[in-house]
Amino acid sequence: MVNVEARLASLFEEVERDLGFSGAVLISQKRQTLFEGAYGLASRQLNVPNTVETRFHIASLTKMFIAMAALALVEDGRIALDRRPAEYLPSLSALDERITLHHLLSHTSGLSDVYDTPNPHYEALKAKHDGMDLLAYLASQRQASEPGDRWSYSSTGYLLVGYVLEQVAGTAFQTLLRDRVLAPLGMTNTGVDRVRRINRGRAVGHTFADGHFANAENDALSPFEEGPGELYSTVGDLKLWCEAVLASPPVAATTLQLMFTPHASIDAVRSYGYGWFLEPTMRFHGGHTPGFLSRITQYPERDLSLIMLMNASHIDPAPVLERAASLVAGASR
Repeated sequence: MVNVEARLASLFEEVERDLGFSGAVLISQKRQTLFEGAYGLASRQLNVPNTVETRFHIASLTKMFIAMAALALVEDGRIALDRRPAEYLPSLSALDERITLHHLLSHTSGLSDVYDTPNPHYEALKAKHDGMDLLAYLASQRQASEPGDRWSYSSTGYLLVGYVLEQVAGTAFQTLLRDRVLAPLGMTNTGVDRVRRINRGRAVGHTFADGHFANAENDALSPFEEGPGELYSTVGDLKLWCEAVLASPPVAATTLQLMFTPHASIDAVRSYGYGWFLEPTMRFHGGHTPGFLSRITQYPERDLSLIMLMNASHIDPAPVLERAASLVAGASR
């Protein structure tokens, strides 16, 4: 593959120089790393550079892992996706009785998104650090549409699934995730990101405006100290994840296929599975929270995975990774 590493290096150097890219990237094909690199600073206050081992908050990339943990319990026969969440967690009895776990995982529950702003009630609840208060609040979220009627992105649903998984497994979500997904894949640098706990090696989130970086107001990364929270990870660990969903998943291939089945149409070319956006030749998901952006893009037929993690939330990674994928394709001709 002629000059692909040099071409990719030039691309990401350009993105760092022209746009202020701060983060790490890894591109792999057929289990081989084509390129990896780190740019910018993990902490601007301490002048600590990012490396390929730096841990980043990955925000909504976490949905992929919640979906995989759910499929593991489906495979065990411990949950069924056509059942109501309250059958497993009675605290959710206030949910519309038509909503199933499938609806929550496919963003077709019709529940409004708890992270939408303004949302003063949720902001007040964050300060209480009481998981059951959050459950009661989540269960009473406004129905923005009828269950199953249409696709509408809602993090509320994935939070609810996480709490159901905890209840069914009888253990903390991070323990379930470690035992059923992370450990089998060798992902030792991934876990639930608890904002008030020391996480050595994790980057600080930054914002960028008017040519200047600032520390992000990211105390909302994990609003409660317990329960299913968003994850941190590294590009190396996410390479293991990408390889697993392409060829060696922690569940049976028939179970994994549920993740990549188009359960809900978004537009003429895009649909949603469980934890992934799906297009004819490509699938992806991103994450965004104050100070952090992340994206995984895969081209399954090419066995190509592109991972971009950032601790500055001002660059759209999608077009950058599209350019990178084109460079790989051009070099392989």
